[in-house]
Amino acid sequence: MIIDYAPDYTYPLYRPPSEAYSLIFQITEGCSYNKCTFCGMYVDKKFSLKPFEKIKIEVERMPEKYRLNVRRIFLADGDAVSYPTEGLIKILDYLNDRFPYVERISSYAGPHAIMKKSIDEWVEFKKRKLNLLYFGLESGNNEVLELMNKGMKSDKVKPKVIDIQEIGINFSVMIILGAGGKLLSDAHVCDTALWISQVNPKYLGMLTLFIRRKKDYFDKIQTPTVGDLITESRKIVENINGSGIIFRSNHISNFVTLKGVLKEDRDRLLNQLDYTLEYIRKNDLFDKYPDYYREEF
Repeated sequence: MIIDYAPDYTYPLYRPPSEAYSLIFQITEGCSYNKCTFCGMYVDKKFSLKPFEKIKIEVERMPEKYRLNVRRIFLADGDAVSYPTEGLIKILDYLNDRFPYVERISSYAGPHAIMKKSIDEWVEFKKRKLNLLYFGLESGNNEVLELMNKGMKSDKVKPKVIDIQEIGINFSVMIILGAGGKLLSDAHVCDTALWISQVNPKYLGMLTLFIRRKKDYFDKIQTPTVGDLITESRKIVENINGSGIIFRSNHISNFVTLKGVLKEDRDRLLNQLDYTLEYIRKNDLFDKYPDYYREEF
């Protein structure tokens, strides 16, 4: 829909599936942390902030007729909310002015930005319609997070996420199947399900671990099979005791597409997973390894 007046992007450019129809402004490039052992999304991108004047130029070349029809804006790249507060407020004010009917502004949010910015700062962002944050928890288990080099502890970031939710900013939390391999699977499942139950985010997404950066990730924790990964998804769904959590497991990495509300649709989702487990056992697929765990780096 936007051609001649599209914003200026550097690639690769990532956004959540639910932001497919959002207008994207790349206010940062790369990831402010960029040290996770499992993630190669921004490995070839040096982190930088896009100056406000460049963002302004991108906006001003858009026809008013188009701007009046924009309802959702997504701020890229990874962890765009790490942008210094004064500058981020200036950008949000400008976007609200130039897109007067925007209803939602969203962004990826890393744990360091979540923790660094005060609740008062988050309140100011919320006033300016930044009301959805995509947060990669990955695991509720600190040993798994250390293996992933996430640079955070799940119990430390949890209270801050709850506090931010209480001021009206929603979270879409992402968790990763297989993050603990075989050896840490039970701890990963238990602590992740507990974290989600206690935080009760608005949205929950489940992905499967792609080994995209660190080739020897599974060396000490044993590579999970297809059956291990589906079993892990079943255990997590079974043990989440939240309410009204909009749940999706529809990433290209997943073996089973799941869609529902937790815990309201738990029984239906478990039946679907049980059917899948029965199918892969009958077809000798349970002990097979995913193709992307055999890829060359």
